Amino acid sequence: MKRRTAFVASCFLASSVVAAPFVALDAAVPPLSIQQMVPTGSMPKGVIRSPDGRTLYVANYGQLDRGNLGIYDATTLARTRVIDVPGIIVESAISPDGRTLYVSNFRRNSVQYLDLASGRITREVNTGRHPKILVVSHDGRRLFAANWASRDVSEIDVATGTVTRTLAAGDNPRGMAITRSGRLYIANSTSDDIHVYEGANMTLARRLQRVCRIPRHITLAPDDSKLYISCLGAAVLAVMDTSNDRIIRRIRTESGPKANDVSPDGRYVATADYNASGVTVIDTTDWSARSIEIPLMNRASGLVFAASGLRVIVTGWFDDHLFTVGVAGAAPGLTFARRDIQRTQRQRREYDSRSGESIASTAH
Repeated sequence: MKRRTAFVASCFLASSVVAAPFVALDAAVPPLSIQQMVPTGSMPKGVIRSPDGRTLYVANYGQLDRGNLGIYDATTLARTRVIDVPGIIVESAISPDGRTLYVSNFRRNSVQYLDLASGRITREVNTGRHPKILVVSHDGRRLFAANWASRDVSEIDVATGTVTRTLAAGDNPRGMAITRSGRLYIANSTSDDIHVYEGANMTLARRLQRVCRIPRHITLAPDDSKLYISCLGAAVLAVMDTSNDRIIRRIRTESGPKANDVSPDGRYVATADYNASGVTVIDTTDWSARSIEIPLMNRASGLVFAASGLRVIVTGWFDDHLFTVGVAGAAPGLTFARRDIQRTQRQRREYDSRSGESIASTAH
């Protein structure tokens, strides 16, 4: 992957122009290696970690009704269970006590409650059209579903399973994050803006315009001081100061950053670089960054940090695998046969030529 030189550009936020430095990819982040690779179901999309850090949940978007939720040991990546969920599931979120998994169902336009002890759906809540990202309030009482096709977000009372509010959003809302105080950020992928709701009645406080090209996924620093924004169409991770809504940094990633996540200690941020089939890791102490291509991956999609250390788990959208990326030397690195690498490269090229997809079409 090519290194880039640093430069400064202007970032538009709301109606004002804010200068934000671009930070180059460099070598201050420790060298990385690919350390694990295990099969998943078809088209693994989101991956999340349980509250105790021991378990991973993977939503297999490419499977209808059966085998679409995979459960893995977070250390070994051994698949411990597969659950059949009616419909096509996209993303998931987990209750603070780790007992209930909430899944967004693209086909059924709903959010389903999955009791993890029994493996059964205990409740289904109708939402807007094609719900995707889910976030749970820190007290576990409210659940929010970003409805990709209806330009809104459903606020759900978890205890009663009722939609208490429908919050207006922009075009193709997807990424969401909620602070401990209850402020909700909604990233609207194709209108390039972010809606901010806050207060007991979830009032629209402001709309942050022209944040970046295709703000697809957002996460908060552990202390809620910064919002990290994957800018899919700009190959950038933007960093927003939540005290004043200003972009304070823009860090170059590789092409097509989709999901991003923050390490539990807040030191690192990582992006799943869709078009580059790899991962970029950023050190928030000095904003240095390092990217790694995963040779047998065909498009990076979902991503989550392990409970400790610099270890990232990422899903391969078209190759149907989970991979881990970590500090080189901390665990044995994988080696790949030349013929397998060549086959994956050929599959990537074939997909590019066949699909002709635009950056905007990958924003899902």
